[in-house]
Amino acid sequence: MVSADSLASSSLTAGDNYVKISFQKKYGDSFEDASNNKKTEAHLMKRGDDYEVVGLNNKENFYSVDLHIGTPSQKITVLVDTGSSDLWVTGSNNPYCSTESGDTSDYSVEQKDSLESVIQSMVQSVVQSVVTEISYDTTVPDTDATATQDSTSSALQTIDCTEYGTFDSSNSSTFQSNKTDFSITYGDLTFASGTWGRDQLNLNNLNVTGLSFAVANETNSTVGVLGIGLPGLESTYSGATLSSAQESYTYNNFPMVLKNSGAIKSTAYSLFLNETNAKHGSILFGAVDHGKYSGDLYTIPIINTLQHQGYKDPIQFQVTLQGIGLAKEDTNAESTTLTTTKVPALLDSGTTISYMPVELVEMFADKVGASYSSETGYYLMDCITDTDNDINVVFDFGGFYISGNLSSYQLSADSSSDICILGFAPQSDSTVILGDNFLSHAYVVYDLDNMEISMAQVDLSGRDENIDIIEDSVPSAVKAPSYSNTWSMDESIVSGGNIFTITSGSSIHSSGSGTYSTASTSSSKGQKDQTSTTYSKSGVGSAASSTVASSSTSNSSTKKENFGYSLNTPFFAKFITAVLSYI
Repeated sequence: MVSADSLASSSLTAGDNYVKISFQKKYGDSFEDASNNKKTEAHLMKRGDDYEVVGLNNKENFYSVDLHIGTPSQKITVLVDTGSSDLWVTGSNNPYCSTESGDTSDYSVEQKDSLESVIQSMVQSVVQSVVTEISYDTTVPDTDATATQDSTSSALQTIDCTEYGTFDSSNSSTFQSNKTDFSITYGDLTFASGTWGRDQLNLNNLNVTGLSFAVANETNSTVGVLGIGLPGLESTYSGATLSSAQESYTYNNFPMVLKNSGAIKSTAYSLFLNETNAKHGSILFGAVDHGKYSGDLYTIPIINTLQHQGYKDPIQFQVTLQGIGLAKEDTNAESTTLTTTKVPALLDSGTTISYMPVELVEMFADKVGASYSSETGYYLMDCITDTDNDINVVFDFGGFYISGNLSSYQLSADSSSDICILGFAPQSDSTVILGDNFLSHAYVVYDLDNMEISMAQVDLSGRDENIDIIEDSVPSAVKAPSYSNTWSMDESIVSGGNIFTITSGSSIHSSGSGTYSTASTSSSKGQKDQTSTTYSKSGVGSAASSTVASSSTSNSSTKKENFGYSLNTPFFAKFITAVLSYI
């Protein structure tokens, strides 16, 4: 781990074999609290002949980096996101910026009316589908009311845009707009719209001028986004069979520009989040660091769960999760398999906790003694003490395992309380989202060229760097024993099975504690006899489950685009109420 004192300033240039972005992690009770910390600063940590290191800061649940755009340059802070693929920055005329944080006088009445019309259209399009679930008045106010314009503009101006900066394209002599519209909406109901363009663009003197980006003249998001996801997730692409008002296409986003410029040899990068409460982590573009993991590095395919929507290739970093279990570090202790039902799992570095189908969380809660709290929307349990800290959560990805201590999947509910929140939240969707509490136990290589993910148990011992350049494939990675892209979102979750039948010489590792389980060919490690139980998905629609799903969705700070994943009705009801209060 690199200490803050070792950070130093220097320049970066493209053209080396890999680029390493190191980020500083900070924590807060909310996004707003984190944004009130000292402003994000990019730092160069180390320069070598073959790689570069740029500093990032983690504010609450995200990792930020400073960009310098235009001539003269304007400093903008954006979050780095593996779950989206576009770069966009907040425009200086964004009506959501508070009057104290920037000049919005040039924002025309016509633009305000247009935005107001969009909001009204959104309300009218969803109100009919949710009216039966809403217990309060949902009548849309008269849109011809003369006071609407003033009240709307006042309500919009709620963001302090000075925290992360805005971009004024009119003040850059090198900005070129291509006069095409940009629009994106995320799963947390934040959105951004504006115009695509190009300009001088530097990441701490790493020149990425060839990268297209959007200037969002309208956004309710506090910070812009540097998306490094798959091309199919770009907002310009809507799937081969989907209709679009404009031609659907993909373009070279940030990782692809790095490759095309010669900075890296493959469109791939490795993510090291470090331990849960660590201050630093890193993203290594174009290379893998063998010093950051233990055991073998296993490769599995990225799966395509949206093929039925016209997407020929995967657009998200989803893999097949083949089972989940619990085990003690004592080799002779019992282990328990929760399920071997194969479900899609999204690897999401933008989410602090993990999300699972309601019935799967119920299984987990039952085994660890957690109970649902309607007040918090999460499951609560006794905090694990140091003396009881020997239970590990084990994820099976097809014959290899990523494990982590149960205590790392807890969040303290109160510093003075012995009650903790279980870090697995229920959601109505039938997929799994594995957030930072899982990823802190894994070393993950995202191979965008080959549509594969390579993973291993993270090594937190602080070994020296051992970096290999990724060219045609990930060096030293081997195909998982049960390499599979088989999955289902329609089957009910079935309890039982046995993920602890492992092959000769295989082992299950726990972060920071070495191997705790080994077995010979086709043997089981103390697997408890279980009766398989099918959990019907009809229960998801119950009052309790609906409340849980609503709470977990509304509390997620992740920015994810809506691609076939539906938010539940109570959430839309709350959204409509908030919108109606503005207009």
